This record gives sequence, structure tokens and C-alpha cells, in this order.
Amino acid sequence: MTKKRKNGKRAFDAQHGETAAPLAEQSQNNGMPTQLVEQGNAANDDGARNEQQYLAEMPELAASADVTAETTSQQVQQIVDEIVATPTLKRVWEVDFLRGLMILFVVWDHFMYDVRYSVGSYNTGLFKWLYDLSVNYYKGALRAATHDVFVTMFVLTSGVSCSFSRNNGKRAIKMVVFALLFTAVTYAVSSIIRQNVTIYFNVIHVIALSVAIWTFVEWAWKKCVKNWQKNVFGVVMAVVTIASLVVGACANISPWTNENPLWFFLAQHKFTTVYTHFTGGDYLPFLPDFGWFLVGAFWGKMLYKQRKSLFPSVNEKWVAPVTFCGRYSIWIYFGSQVVMYGFFYLFGVLWNLL
Repeated sequence: MTKKRKNGKRAFDAQHGETAAPLAEQSQNNGMPTQLVEQGNAANDDGARNEQQYLAEMPELAASADVTAETTSQQVQQIVDEIVATPTLKRVWEVDFLRGLMILFVVWDHFMYDVRYSVGSYNTGLFKWLYDLSVNYYKGALRAATHDVFVTMFVLTSGVSCSFSRNNGKRAIKMVVFALLFTAVTYAVSSIIRQNVTIYFNVIHVIALSVAIWTFVEWAWKKCVKNWQKNVFGVVMAVVTIASLVVGACANISPWTNENPLWFFLAQHKFTTVYTHFTGGDYLPFLPDFGWFLVGAFWGKMLYKQRKSLFPSVNEKWVAPVTFCGRYSIWIYFGSQVVMYGFFYLFGVLWNLL
């Protein structure tokens, strides 16, 4: 290179050196300004650091998720173990035994009624003998002395059973539905045979309504947190119980004369035409038996706080047949009213085989 050309290059570099250097850097960065490149590099560095931090924290997050899942699994397993380990409430045999005796008497009483009143006359010697027995039974002192006692004891033991129920509200709903279904079935039977055997209100209805009221009583008692509230509540319930017994007993001695059918269920009335139709196939007034139900419910709370038998030494195998009847007393009652009457009507009235 000649001296002149060298001097020209130095002059050009001196004049355009500040511009040429950035352009050279820009050309090296694919035409992008240096400031943008530096910002992009800084962002890349931050992203790299965040990625490294995330990768470093991944084991901790995974471990935390595993701990949470394991804790949840342990909690679920603990709940399942508690449910499995919860002992089933053992039934108190003496309550089932008493109720079983009462329902067996009810079945016997219904059987005697059907023998006497469902069939006009019998052809076989067995049922002629049973008919004579039923006539003597209904006229005799045995039924007059024991009928009301056995029915009352049946209602009373049903009150005691409320102490062992886990949910009297559900029990009340089931009982009410069963009572209404029972009335509907007997009404259908009456329509078919054209006889008034409809049961509008009887012992099953008394117990169903009593359990429903007792559910409210239990709810109100739980709301009483202060001593004076509990004392007032106890006095009120004592008054209700005594009033139910006294009013019902007075109505049995001197029946009510009210002709409004809406009150027929409450207490004994005089046997007018309308009231006789209401009694139908069978009848039991709500009073005084609701009072006896309350007595049984309060006794159950006092005697069976631990929900254990008062006679644990008794071998329950020897009383199993009677306690079985006590456990399924509602269905046995249904059978004694509907199935038994259907048997006599089919074999005695329609087919004349009895």
C-alpha cells in the first residue's frame, strides 16, 4: 500500500471511527442494535436462572405433594378404620322380650277376633271349637283384665326403645309412612269386600305419632343449656305426661260427645254412627297411651344410659324366639291384621273350606 493510501485510511478512520465501530458490532449481531442484544442476553440469563431454580425446587415440590397425598390417604384410612372398629349397638334383650310378649298377645287377640267375626259359620270341627273359644274369650274376664294392660305395655316398651334409636327422626318418618300405608291397605280391602274394616287410627298410628312428637322433645331438650331451662322443660314434660294420662282415663270413663271426626283419634268418644264408622276394623285412641309412651321414653333415658342390658347374665338363646318377635313386632302386627284376616276371608267366606 502506498503512503498516500495509508494516510487516507487513517483520515477516514479518524473521521468515521465512532460510527464504524457500532456498525461493526451490529454486523456481528446480525444487524440488531447492541442495546437490544444486551437486553435479550440478560433475559436469557434470567430464564436460565429461573429454569435452574425450578429444576432445583422440583424434588421439594414432589416431596411435598407426596406428603400431602400420604396424609390424605392416612386420614381416609383412619376414618374407615373408625367406622369398621365402631361396635354395633347390642340390642337389650329384655326390651325385645317384653315387646315380643305384647305382640304375641296382640296376634292372639286379633286371631280370636277374626275367628268370631270374619266368618259367619264353620264346617270343620276345629274351627267350630275355635269359634266357641273366641266367644268365651271375648265375653270372659281374662280379656277384660289383660287387653288394655298388654296394649299399654306394648306402647310403653316402644317408648323405651327410643333410647336405643340412633335417629328417632328417621324412625318417626318410617313409622308414619308405614301407618299411612297400613290405612291405605285396609281401606282397599274394605272396598273389595264391601265391609268397613278400614283402620284409621290404632296402636301403630299411636306409636308413629308418639315417636314423631318425641323427636321434637329431644330437639327441644338439646336447646336447654342452662339449668333453669332444663328445670322448666322437665316441669312442662311432667305436666304433659300427667295430663295425657288423666285426660285419656277420663275419656274412657266418660266418652267425649264431640261429632267432629278430626278429634276422633284423640280420645274415646261415644259410639255414634260417624264415630263407629271411624273405628272401622280396629281402633285405639291417642290418649292416654301417649302418656304411657312418654313414661317409657323417660324410663329408657334413666335406666339405659349406657344402652346395656340390666340382666347381662341371662342366656339370650333361651328367649330368642320371643325377642325375635319383639324385633320385628311391626311386621308381625301387619300380618296379624291384614294377612290373617285375608286368610279367613278367602278360605272361610269365599271358598267355604273352614
